Amino acid sequence: MNNYTIIPSQLRYIGAPAVDEEISITLEEQSAQITEFDRSQTVSLAQVFDDERQACTVFRPTFKATYIYANTYTGTTTYLPFQYNLYYANALQSTASKTWVGLPQYYEFDFFRPDVSDQHIVYKAKSAYTYNWTYYITYAYKNNYESKLSATLNNSNFNWVASDGIPFSINNYTKNGSGLISFQCISPHGLTPGEYVELSIYYGKINIFQVDSLGNGLTESDEYIFNIYNVGYTGNTFANNITGTFKRIINPDNILETKSKYYVREHKVLTNVDDVIVTRAGFEKNVFNELKKFEFSSLTPNNVSRVSQLTSSNAYDFTVNYDLDLKNILDNQKRPVSELFLTVINKGYTGYFNQPYNGIGLKQGWKFNLNKKSSTWWDQNNIDSNTNISVSSYTKSNRIFYFNLDLKRDDVLDGDFCEWNDYEQIERVVSPYYQKIKYNQDIFQTTSPISTNSPGFYYTPHNSMTIRVFSDYIETADANSVDNVPSYSFYSKSDEQFRWRDLYTYGFIDNLGRGVNYPFFNSAQYPFKDFVFRLIPEGINFNSNLLGVNQSIKPLIDECE
Repeated sequence: MNNYTIIPSQLRYIGAPAVDEEISITLEEQSAQITEFDRSQTVSLAQVFDDERQACTVFRPTFKATYIYANTYTGTTTYLPFQYNLYYANALQSTASKTWVGLPQYYEFDFFRPDVSDQHIVYKAKSAYTYNWTYYITYAYKNNYESKLSATLNNSNFNWVASDGIPFSINNYTKNGSGLISFQCISPHGLTPGEYVELSIYYGKINIFQVDSLGNGLTESDEYIFNIYNVGYTGNTFANNITGTFKRIINPDNILETKSKYYVREHKVLTNVDDVIVTRAGFEKNVFNELKKFEFSSLTPNNVSRVSQLTSSNAYDFTVNYDLDLKNILDNQKRPVSELFLTVINKGYTGYFNQPYNGIGLKQGWKFNLNKKSSTWWDQNNIDSNTNISVSSYTKSNRIFYFNLDLKRDDVLDGDFCEWNDYEQIERVVSPYYQKIKYNQDIFQTTSPISTNSPGFYYTPHNSMTIRVFSDYIETADANSVDNVPSYSFYSKSDEQFRWRDLYTYGFIDNLGRGVNYPFFNSAQYPFKDFVFRLIPEGINFNSNLLGVNQSIKPLIDECE
């Protein structure tokens, strides 16, 4: 409505006559709504930038891998393209015996395979990075509670499903005059003194006991050993070498909510094989020397001199060639995705590896399956250790060469053996996931006689990158505050509260140094992760310190050496 000011006519100027006044009033609309942006205000560019950054679900991840491996297994082959190009172990002896013993050269292991003129394959430059390995971006997708697992500890064999928990073997001993029932586990137990365990074995009708202490008095044993105070238990329930499984419990008065769950974490593939671009990391090399030598023509089977190389020391960059939008994608706990993984899978196109059984050549297991001597778990005929990656093959000179098929988007792979506790809202990796490649003994014989459980190389395919961080503090809210509670929260009936951990904002680092602060531009986040990719030969005893290290034994060299 218009505003009018009426001034009497006699007040307009001195001596003005009085005159009747009238105002005509119209019903025509004289006002208008303000159009969006049709006003001026002060805008904080920093605030706009941060708002866009916090709302962003688009990522362009980049990984840098330092590749370290030991090329250790000698063998023999009668396939001439391979025989003529080995790194010979003892050329003089081989010349005399006419049986050429050596090792495959570095390019059978490296991420980048050069154009080697061995007449074995028709080389294509665009496939240089995918002859030996393939690379994918994956995320933790769901939990498999029924995955079949197996391990050996103290000459005892364990066969269980993931949901049963963590296996143990009992050993009784005395500490400071008190009797302790000691439980040695196949992997880190994740317990603290004062917590409880639910055992698969019963003493009468009781199978829940409080943890008294950790370790057996030796260095580095706390992770693998927990103890229950022996109040005078009788019978054979807790006799030495009794085996079973346990589950962690935080509060025995609230077992249903505070008992941990155990499972194998499965990964879903987000990219196809051509979606990840691999490049060498400039002139960067790792600290280990590249072993090369000159092979004299008089000491080679085809009388041709050449330079052979045993290992390389390259570093590589891996980048997705498009932006990944993670909007509405949830992880295995139905939370927003907080980790991406660069998943590296052996392909072995040249056929040195992956001799199949039931169509599968690539084996899988967990850290508790890695021992100084290859366990029966890795036997070629054990289908429980098979991956779900099928092989293909081609034939040359009446020999069959096998290689693993490429994965594709939405394929699912096994991952780490994990623990989750609803009450704590924390996931813990109990035992990392490994894959194993073994030489095809029909192509390159490393054992005599030929064995179905030959030694090989282990590696961790899933290499983690953190893109979000969950708070170290548990938030709570009552049932009337559901509007402020995230969808992934856990409702505790005993507390009558929702429980969850908030996601830190991008750029926030807490007092423990936890958080992420990645570059953000072009409407995308650009996270980066530097990691070491190891190809580990058989014989490294990962589980040798399950009982701890005797503190009275001094090392022959100090830590610097």
